[in-house]
Amino acid sequence: MDVKIHHIEQLLAALSRKTNRPQDTKGFDEISDLIDDNAISGRYLYRYLYLRAKEARERNTKILSLKTLKLDKLASYLIPGITFLEWCSRADRPLTNELVSCIGNYYCYVRRNAEEGTLMRSPVQIFEQDNSIYFKLRGPRWTYEGGAHLKNGCLFILMQASGGKEIHHVYKLGKREKPLVLQGIFSGVSTVFEPIGGRTVLIRTEEDFTKLKNSELDIADMKRSADKEQRRLAEYFLSYEANNLKIKPVTTFTLDDLGKAK
Repeated sequence: MDVKIHHIEQLLAALSRKTNRPQDTKGFDEISDLIDDNAISGRYLYRYLYLRAKEARERNTKILSLKTLKLDKLASYLIPGITFLEWCSRADRPLTNELVSCIGNYYCYVRRNAEEGTLMRSPVQIFEQDNSIYFKLRGPRWTYEGGAHLKNGCLFILMQASGGKEIHHVYKLGKREKPLVLQGIFSGVSTVFEPIGGRTVLIRTEEDFTKLKNSELDIADMKRSADKEQRRLAEYFLSYEANNLKIKPVTTFTLDDLGKAK
């Protein structure tokens, strides 16, 4: 398949940014280890993509002939389920005003998946890179990051952490530009690897991302706060049943796990 040089360069830049590894022989070896696919070696990334694209650029050549299978795997690593051609289409597509207007810093709020009323607050940064919008959430242990895409009036984000965990967020946006507050739904796994889900809220802040801090907030204390924002959040996240979702204990993987029918 004929592939444009700038798409290869954008793909490698996106891989480098996602893995926080440089574009050199050692960096590509480490990227290969993180991708964990026998077909994607550091040699392939460096010699067959990076150096060939660089040499083609020096010759003022705009096209390389490459096989798509490995490129599809790289694109899917960046955005699960996507092909390389689809990734190229997204890379070339102009960003919508609604999506660009989401760029900024936020605090993300979710209710801890436990009966006691504790609100988890995490710093979030939405930013543009390589003609794409990315969503970064800094948790107390891991930093999660993934591409943000606008579909059907909603912002879809699948974030991954270096520790292997994933979180999926979906926020209602519609045609609104520069939102101050976004309501959404999250899904993922707990620290004991149980599927969980629930409601999440993003609140924009003008503070610098590096100065935002993780915190655990007591909902009962927030209800008594003189701060209107704190009281609104406490009211919204007060009920465990309205904000958290989890499955029943799994032991047999049969209908018996669902409980007896009434």
